[in-house]
Amino acid sequence: MDYKKLDAIVETYREDILETMKRWIAIPSVQAPRAAENAPFGKETRRMLDTAMADASSMGFETKEFDGYAMHAQMGHGEKTLGILCHLDVVPAGDGWRHDPWGAEIEDGRLYGRGVADDKGAAILSLYAMKAVREAGVKLKDGVRLILGCDEETGMTDMRYYAEHSDMPDYGFSPDAEFPVINIEKGGLSLNLVAATGGEDGAELPVYELYAGVRQNVVPGMAWAKLGVNDMAKFEKKLNAVREETGFELNCEYEDGVCRLIAVGQSAHASVPHLGRNAAGMLLIALDRLNAGGGSRRAIKGLAELLGLDGTGRALGIACEDEISGALTCNLGILRYDQNRLSARLDIRYPLCANEEMMCGQAVKSVAKYGMGVELAGSHAPHHVPAEHKVVKGLLKAYSEATGMPGYAFAIGGGTYSRCMPNTVAFGLTFPGDTDLCHMPDEYMEVDKMMLSARILARAICELAGEGEKE
Repeated sequence: MDYKKLDAIVETYREDILETMKRWIAIPSVQAPRAAENAPFGKETRRMLDTAMADASSMGFETKEFDGYAMHAQMGHGEKTLGILCHLDVVPAGDGWRHDPWGAEIEDGRLYGRGVADDKGAAILSLYAMKAVREAGVKLKDGVRLILGCDEETGMTDMRYYAEHSDMPDYGFSPDAEFPVINIEKGGLSLNLVAATGGEDGAELPVYELYAGVRQNVVPGMAWAKLGVNDMAKFEKKLNAVREETGFELNCEYEDGVCRLIAVGQSAHASVPHLGRNAAGMLLIALDRLNAGGGSRRAIKGLAELLGLDGTGRALGIACEDEISGALTCNLGILRYDQNRLSARLDIRYPLCANEEMMCGQAVKSVAKYGMGVELAGSHAPHHVPAEHKVVKGLLKAYSEATGMPGYAFAIGGGTYSRCMPNTVAFGLTFPGDTDLCHMPDEYMEVDKMMLSARILARAICELAGEGEKE
């Protein structure tokens, strides 16, 4: 079909899209520690769900809400249903922002805010893409359903709940990653490296507490330790030597003989740890070189040597890669110590060639010599849709014709809703060569590329669900 009319309709929505973005970004829909009535993920996430429901209904779509877990907006019906999967929850804002994370500020053609790229922006653009397809009078052979969940960042229980209370679409895509098409998502493995601590083991400085990270799928941008310091001059001299040797940003706050040693790194998504600088790893390396620990000395040394700033799992003995799905990544996402127990939560994204049982066994072997054990906190298998599948081909066609750029399918370490539905892949919205800003400070989307994404999404709906697409 001729997409000029469709593209023109999408462009008329520019101001409406920006206004909707500002309202949605203003809602800090981070999962709350406690559920509220009809709000399993907290009041703010519930408020975000209600806002999305109201907006989708005002656009004339059939809507249905699923007990605070998710909602959907439906357009048309057919023998099959195309599903578009997005999420309304976001990770905490974190540190290092120059812009208000909830302000949706526009500067130099960029719209800033937590959730702009991951994934409220995609949800809004998908709604307007559906609206454009309807306004253009495109005839559909399949129904189109936008599903918006509220727990993508912390476990995807929303999609399990949705699947238990609704029929699932037959195929689809999740605009929660990168263009052109992601047909492979690595497997995921969550491990706790733990040690019962106590007593003394030759350390010069006692460690009273360690803290880093709130989500395992985020590279910690800050970490701190509380240390007992008797001779501050001597300590500062040793710390300056560590600073000079490592280049780490290490800051101190003193009170009553206790030093709060703060490591400052750079947050990033756990699937791309090389884009960040893990403050937890920095802190462990610094503590090891300061000969700090007391009862935790042995475990701190082990974590510094086995993890540190390495995001490949090499020292842990689990590094691997293949040509199809790439290399394993390993992120130290959460670090805790309270003088009784030390724990380090790892977020591992592994390629098709890896074996979970072998990785767990190797991790147990590697940490044992440091007096640590391993707890399995969760796992999921890789997700793979063959490059020859019609969904992949249709999406590549929509992308290439809208952008004039070559289309290809590839693998990522991130996990999207795609794994929750058959025949489903990740599709956008980060463009090739652009920095992945998910979970990072000053997350943004360029307004012009945002509108290009909306045009691509509208074309994708036509390619997959339109009458022109034949079985």
